[in-house]
Amino acid sequence: MAQIADVLVVGGGTSGAALAGLLARDRSRRVMLLEAGPDYGALAEGRWPAELLDASRIPGTHDWGYSGTNYPGQVAPAAYNRARVIGGCSSHNGCVALLGHRRDYDRWAELGNDGWAWADVAPAFERAKEALRVRIPGDQEMTPFQAGFVEAATGAGIPRVDDLNDPDDVEGVAPSPANIVNGTRWNTALAYLDPVREQGNLAVIGDALVDRVIFDGRRAVAVEAIVDGRRERYEAGRIVLSAGAYGSPAILQRSGVGPADDLEALGIAVIHDLPGVGRGLTDHPVVHIGLRPSERLLRQMEVFGTVNWLPDEQALLKAQSSRCDEAFDLHLYAVGGRGFGQAEREFVIEVSCVIPRSSGKLTLTSLDPEAPPAIDHGYLTDPDGHDLAVLLDGIGLARRIAANMRDAGLIERVLAPDESLTSDDDLRRWGQETVGIYYHPACSCRMGPEGDVTAVVDPRGMVHGLEGLAVCDASIFPVIMRANTNLPAAMLAEHMAAWLAE
Repeated sequence: MAQIADVLVVGGGTSGAALAGLLARDRSRRVMLLEAGPDYGALAEGRWPAELLDASRIPGTHDWGYSGTNYPGQVAPAAYNRARVIGGCSSHNGCVALLGHRRDYDRWAELGNDGWAWADVAPAFERAKEALRVRIPGDQEMTPFQAGFVEAATGAGIPRVDDLNDPDDVEGVAPSPANIVNGTRWNTALAYLDPVREQGNLAVIGDALVDRVIFDGRRAVAVEAIVDGRRERYEAGRIVLSAGAYGSPAILQRSGVGPADDLEALGIAVIHDLPGVGRGLTDHPVVHIGLRPSERLLRQMEVFGTVNWLPDEQALLKAQSSRCDEAFDLHLYAVGGRGFGQAEREFVIEVSCVIPRSSGKLTLTSLDPEAPPAIDHGYLTDPDGHDLAVLLDGIGLARRIAANMRDAGLIERVLAPDESLTSDDDLRRWGQETVGIYYHPACSCRMGPEGDVTAVVDPRGMVHGLEGLAVCDASIFPVIMRANTNLPAAMLAEHMAAWLAE
């Protein structure tokens, strides 16, 4: 039997949980949220698994099992972790809450997306930061490794700043703003759903895997989901896909919306030929600079951990490469905390190009909604080698910081790339062999004005050429911002909720 709602949100991840909670604040509006993973209810009910709440390290549970190849020369498939649980990746990420630079959003507007310039989205960011309880950790909360990284970075010429979320800063190092409350990962389910769960107008259905959208002509009228092994139909006046940069394009394609040739090859009846679905998939390419900690640092970490928590991720740097023409284009990220000492390369500096020019695509491999799609991020494939050149500059900066940490007695040596690799050609090959995911997939259902053949949704999130169907998640970013996607995904919900309620 069909279940009726005014608005049905597909996917209870970072954007979807926030959007459903915001829409449900109007008690007269019936809102339904379908999440493919479990719903653990309100925090006060005590059913949330400890590993999802513990902000000190990233859990390995509740994963979709996505994988792909980072670069053609790499043999082993890479894991593209995404959370299959209420709150989505906000329930198992590193809790970094960055917004990037004002130019990121001004560029969205320059691409024809009216209403998305920095001045337009800044209030939504403030509301999202308040809901997620974003704060800047104090210096006393940084582990000895992270504090040593910050000091070594300033010694390498990077200024210490107060707030990495200053939208005008171009360089700086500091503890990263985080959505952490007394050691608890404050995800969007806790922030946005808990306050409205008892109102009676919000239905949250967990373990509901949405297969496809059902259309009446060009109007989306329902979705079909698999719940307890049965196919259920859920109808609504408006349907919003918030299944993420991998999930939303896959649902559209299974529904007959996407590149016609790809759909017909799988025997899918084409409802709407929309070439941009699944194309333009973008993430920040990253390489990992491995560090062998000194015995002194290990002892300091052990002592620190007896009286403090040990977050794996808390100190971050933004910088300019020689290719940078505005703001910044590099992240360097010190990672290592509670798990210290368990492996030789437990301590790393992640180096990422945060305005990449490379992109890839997502395509279906099967009509089975449980079958993972083929994911190709296209890392380092831009024809002029821009992204790799930026990473090489970042590797040079990371080595200078590591040298300062070695002089301070915190590390013994750099494990990777090997110190014998000094030529640009050697470092390029190493970068291609080791490049990986920064866990910020986006842009696979790009937002753009009518007439943009690469766009999937219009500047209000409505799917071009169809009625009653919208997308609200990181897949609609026109270009990826110079930040992780956690806070921007919540901003989307804050900014779009009023439009999607119309």
